[in-house]
Amino acid sequence: MKKILLLATMFVATMCNAQVILWNGDDKEVGSDGGFWNRAEPTVIEEGDNKIMKFVTKDNPGGWDKEHCNFALPLGDVDFKGLRRLTLRIKMSVNHNVLVRLVKDGDGGYNTGRLFWCGTPNEWNILTFTFAAGPDNDKVQNTGNTVLEIWPFEEGDALSNVGQTVYIDDIKFEGPMVNGKGIHALPDNSLTGDVVVKGVIGKGQYQNTWDGDWHSENYDDYALLASKLASTATTLDVSGAGRWDEDWTGIQAKCTNIQIITDADAIRQVTAPAAKAREAYTVSGQRIAKPTKGVYVVNGKKVVVK
Repeated sequence: MKKILLLATMFVATMCNAQVILWNGDDKEVGSDGGFWNRAEPTVIEEGDNKIMKFVTKDNPGGWDKEHCNFALPLGDVDFKGLRRLTLRIKMSVNHNVLVRLVKDGDGGYNTGRLFWCGTPNEWNILTFTFAAGPDNDKVQNTGNTVLEIWPFEEGDALSNVGQTVYIDDIKFEGPMVNGKGIHALPDNSLTGDVVVKGVIGKGQYQNTWDGDWHSENYDDYALLASKLASTATTLDVSGAGRWDEDWTGIQAKCTNIQIITDADAIRQVTAPAAKAREAYTVSGQRIAKPTKGVYVVNGKKVVVK
């Protein structure tokens, strides 16, 4: 399959933020509970202060065809909690598509695979796979004895690329999480009152394929979060979530009186200043008709206008 276009994606490698981490080298090594199966000579090595997984693809020494051309990570009872965006870091010596798919042990069936183009040889590439679009997209929520397979080549090309060294790190399902549940598992308009978001919140674009054609996929966690918020939501605390390309306009339009907490010290940001302008005062007690940047008292509460 010919790669058509590579689109960049944002990634914060050191950020956990309650994401579902499948492998990061710290606690799930070869042969341990949740560690990689013994295929393609898996070895944990160190790169600086970071542990990564090294594989060498090879001819089948026994067993089923192509067994040692993919990397299998058993997931046990991992609950994906409504997160359907998989990211991983990978480094290999060639440009090629990388295939990921979920395997159900119980019936031997496969979730439809997703492919992403790995475009920069001998450097770390960040790959993003969406299970929120395409066929069988709901199967990412299965929790029973699933295995994640990572193929550094398309399955049909695997045996022609034996002897390749591949490095993998930071495999995770990511996205916003509320009350321990991933955003896709929440009903629309169900979040009201004070809402605390963990995980990561971002927006971007990437390409996946599952049927021979490349599909340009946009993801917008801010818009998705807005669809889950009720119009009566009063506060949105995102201070504990990783964020990029922040865009609160959709949330502000739907929840006109909501306050968004973006800082770790929980000072509240006024998100509807026009509605509150007549009641704003400086910290010294001077009434302000139209607050600009600074610290104010609005309805008896200290706020920061940014």
